[in-house]
Amino acid sequence: MVAFLSILLAVALLVITVYGLHRYQTMEVEYTVDRSTPLPPLNQDEDSAPDTATARLEKAGKAERATKPKPVKSPQNWLNQVAELKKKNSFDAAMAICQQEFPLWGAYNQACIIERLKIKDENLPVEVREAGLRRLYQLAVTAELLHDKTDETEHLTLNQLKELDLDRVNALQHDYSEIGYAHLRLIRKSDIKTMLAIWGRPEQHTPPRSYHRNWWEKFVSSQA
Repeated sequence: MVAFLSILLAVALLVITVYGLHRYQTMEVEYTVDRSTPLPPLNQDEDSAPDTATARLEKAGKAERATKPKPVKSPQNWLNQVAELKKKNSFDAAMAICQQEFPLWGAYNQACIIERLKIKDENLPVEVREAGLRRLYQLAVTAELLHDKTDETEHLTLNQLKELDLDRVNALQHDYSEIGYAHLRLIRKSDIKTMLAIWGRPEQHTPPRSYHRNWWEKFVSSQA
């Protein structure tokens, strides 16, 4: 009986010893790992966040957004400005922009449209409508004189047109009864109706370049 108890006690002591050694080794390993692992920096922010794949992607996206140039709106061209002003019935401001773009064909076209809008109300006094009609007619004839490509007279390039002394061109007098409206590309049917109602029928229709032929030839020579 004493021998059996001695064996049982020895086995218990062995188990306790083995468990103690195992526990000690486990603690030693955990302690070693804790010592070898670097401590996280204090006040950690996103710039010092762990360099994981997700963090790198986020940083790359932010860097790209920061360096990517913001789209720059192109300057609004004069045609768009004129269109906006016409919508607001700011005809004088729109006309001023067109005048800055003379002698471009498009500028004369827009100027004629503006004058047409100003006199479209048939309830306006006759003298007001006639004054606007004369301005429209002057613009249409001037545009045709400068941009006509159908006759045999000398034509000017766009660069030459831009260098013209427009004061000399604008000083010309255009006789409606002689020039008429058939050769004016910027005149519309509504304009002709108004012309016939106010001025009657012209005696003939003559291209402005032909009507002012002598003047045009001297003018072109002076611009050379």
